[in-house]
Amino acid sequence: MEKRIYQQNGFELKVTRSDTLERDSLSYAPYAVGVVAQVGFPCGQDLIEKLHSCKVIAVPGVGYNHIDVEAAARRGISVSNVPDYCVEEVSDHTIALILAMTRRLFAYRQQVRKGKWDPLDTQPIHRFSERTVGLLGFGRIARMVATKLQPFGVRILAFDEYVFDEIFDLYGVTPVSLIELLQLSNILSLHVPLTPETKNLLSYEQLKLMPKGAFIINTCRGGIINETDLQKLIKEGHIAGAGLDVLEKEPPQQGHPLLAMSEVIVTPHASYVSEESLVELRERTTQAIINGIQGHALTHVIK
Repeated sequence: MEKRIYQQNGFELKVTRSDTLERDSLSYAPYAVGVVAQVGFPCGQDLIEKLHSCKVIAVPGVGYNHIDVEAAARRGISVSNVPDYCVEEVSDHTIALILAMTRRLFAYRQQVRKGKWDPLDTQPIHRFSERTVGLLGFGRIARMVATKLQPFGVRILAFDEYVFDEIFDLYGVTPVSLIELLQLSNILSLHVPLTPETKNLLSYEQLKLMPKGAFIINTCRGGIINETDLQKLIKEGHIAGAGLDVLEKEPPQQGHPLLAMSEVIVTPHASYVSEESLVELRERTTQAIINGIQGHALTHVIK
């Protein structure tokens, strides 16, 4: 798809990968007028300083912490991402993890596979409408999660110091402090970017503030939770379980302790996936490159 669109607009597409980047950059980097930097593909100062002709770096995704944005700005290179292409998918995935965890679907699945047939042989299940869901961050995805949760009748709280109170009111969500969010949430869903401010934001001390039997859902970035502390609190029985689409290191090493825990569901950073979202992502990333090269306004500019 991308190759066809670029060719239609008079551009040649070159592809490099981690194992060939050093060699390829000698011939590609000085002449590339646009760069698509896949999420997780390091685009640091060393590479950016070789981009003598580049006008735009586009991220086919939401996160951009793999790009040295400051280094790009010093060279006059615009950096663009696509922060809203998968709001539907990630919010759906979040709801799916919440329901799977709170209804103990995977615990039942394991039990039945072992030949047991006992609806009472699992950890406590509470009436969902009487639960409190906390949203850490209240951007696009969290707002859609709140909208999709409303028909269930749950109480919804959120913490986001960058959002005005009228926005919370619009979605029927109660704004609270971070401490209150932790203390009151039976289910905590994370929706913040990974920054120095949010790195390891949820460690043992913070997670211990949550009600006993609470669940953690993470579909944003893995480094926000201290995974060792999460594992410890699950073993201690304070946290009932976690639904994680992201981990601090992806893919995880074999033997990662969270993968072996029956109280944890891990999906492979897949919450953005649908046939429709992937087509939209590829088209919009390609268009960002073309617009940046041709000097047109970018829909989303990081810097």
